[in-house]
Amino acid sequence: MRALLFKDFGAIELADVPKPGLEEPGDALVKVTTTAICGSDLHVINGRIPGMSPGGILGHEFIGVIEEVTPEVTRFAEGDRVLGSFMIPCGHCWYCTRRLYSRCPDNRVFGYGAFLGDVNGAQAEYVRVPNADLALHTVDPSMSDERALFAGDIFTTAYDCAVEARIEKGDSIAVVGCGPVGLMAVQAARAFEPATIFAIDTVSQRLEMAQTFGAVPIDAGDCHVPSHIQDHTDGRGVDAVLECVGVVAALLDSIDMVRAGGHVSVIGVHSDPELVLPLNITFVKAVDLKFCGTANIVGRWDDALGLVASGKADPEAIISHRMNLSDAERGYELFAARQALKVVLTP
Repeated sequence: MRALLFKDFGAIELADVPKPGLEEPGDALVKVTTTAICGSDLHVINGRIPGMSPGGILGHEFIGVIEEVTPEVTRFAEGDRVLGSFMIPCGHCWYCTRRLYSRCPDNRVFGYGAFLGDVNGAQAEYVRVPNADLALHTVDPSMSDERALFAGDIFTTAYDCAVEARIEKGDSIAVVGCGPVGLMAVQAARAFEPATIFAIDTVSQRLEMAQTFGAVPIDAGDCHVPSHIQDHTDGRGVDAVLECVGVVAALLDSIDMVRAGGHVSVIGVHSDPELVLPLNITFVKAVDLKFCGTANIVGRWDDALGLVASGKADPEAIISHRMNLSDAERGYELFAARQALKVVLTP
């Protein structure tokens, strides 16, 4: 089968590799019909997520059709159309039994290398899915691949962030960073009926897209964002901030722009080993600072898919490029150069 392989840091290649088979009790073999390039795939290629070996298959966003299952799989059968979660929880630990799947100490991730389970990814014609009863979700026949696809990662990740921000009807909120997850956060937040959503970025294409989703765009290159936010919230700041960047400056700005007693929900991936936090401001303002960590996909994707099915969210709107798997290397180039907002691949 064809698959996109990690070759070395900064290098990928499309190659013919053996078709996977069933290896563990609970496995399913899925014929991939649609997959996508995610920002964290770039982290793998650039070494920000260590442990990937040459020849490992990339990718963790996918939809497909089940070709084969082991006898231990009880929820799915050959021919079922399924959505994959990017994470594979164990299903039986203390956290999983409480539906805190993203905290599972034995979580595995497709296409992330040895430190996260060494499970090959889904930018391929076929993917082996361990613990399929948890890591797969049926797809309603009325829903296209592209509509459902992002509930397995970025849309449900954004929804998780919005839930943890405790948004109430009539609130003012800010979404910091309007990459794919940030744009999904704008859509997810909208479901909680805030009065105003400020969308903050420096890339005009992203801001224009956020505006089409009903947000008020703010170009961070044109103003001091916390001051701008205060000017438009009677000096208070927003009720909640969804931080979708994952850099220290964005986090500190989020604390600055939220009102006293407000909520900052952080879904941006932070990898800095330490942070100089303005504890005096954070304490005096009584800021509720919530680090979401890895999003609880399996615990939240029923609700996320419900928003998509009802028409309250339209995740496929962010797709800028549709390409064949044979053109995946070019897709990665466009994505890394920010010339593509979201690239979907079909094997």
